[in-house]
Amino acid sequence: MKLLISLLTLITIACSGSKYYPVVGVITEIHSNRHELSIHHDEIENFMMAMTMNFKLKPNDDISRFSVGDSIHFRLSFEGNNGYATHFNIIDNVAVDVMDDDDFWDEDDPYSPIDIGDTITDASFTDMFGKPVNLSDSDGKFRFISFIFTRCPMPNMCPALLFKQRYLAETLPSKNIEIIMISFDYIHDTPQILKNAYQTTFDGYDNWQMWSSHTHMDDLYKLSKQSMFGFWGVEENDIGHNMRCVLLDPSRRMIKTFDGLDWLPKDVKADIEKLMILGE
Repeated sequence: MKLLISLLTLITIACSGSKYYPVVGVITEIHSNRHELSIHHDEIENFMMAMTMNFKLKPNDDISRFSVGDSIHFRLSFEGNNGYATHFNIIDNVAVDVMDDDDFWDEDDPYSPIDIGDTITDASFTDMFGKPVNLSDSDGKFRFISFIFTRCPMPNMCPALLFKQRYLAETLPSKNIEIIMISFDYIHDTPQILKNAYQTTFDGYDNWQMWSSHTHMDDLYKLSKQSMFGFWGVEENDIGHNMRCVLLDPSRRMIKTFDGLDWLPKDVKADIEKLMILGE
């Protein structure tokens, strides 16, 4: 079993003991079904830049007491490999400029969302070794695509996604599928940054790739909007994003999507294997 040394180091540093960080932010969305709050937070000193992200609450915390626009002070507390928002203090309620779905998924945009069964347009990126790559390079294979960025320090978000992708790369035949991860931080995450962060993790896998969108912003927007992966704030250094993975068939048609991080890699593997059989 290959070890994800860099990820384990990150998680050990972030989650050792009863570590917590004080946070100041404003609630922008409430996700009662997932027991999560979307919070636009200030920089967390020595840990995380300002961004908008989802925070899990402890199971016994009453999410109904919160409202969109609540200005809050809280702790980002770590238990094992999970981070939770705890010890809330609601200071005030302020007007929130909520991004309407149509602001990102503009019907007049040339790169509009596509439906299941439609074909993703070809897109170009650069792998972590500086080699140009295209989605069409792997036509003839299934593709499982996800989006991350290197500065995400939450162990139950981007680092957790890496563990799930490793499972898929190890258990699915490389001749039939490519596992592709794309950094959407087109300013910071150059190929060299990705290589420094992930080369050790990806060594030994011939069907697991990490791509940079640096200098490929147009291709990134094309792919992200067609697949309905949403992100914002890269140029403002105030990043926010949703969590979505997409499965493409050998003809580059989008055949399934996986939202959030609650999906289990074994279930995704089973889905992919069934779709592979149907496609034979």
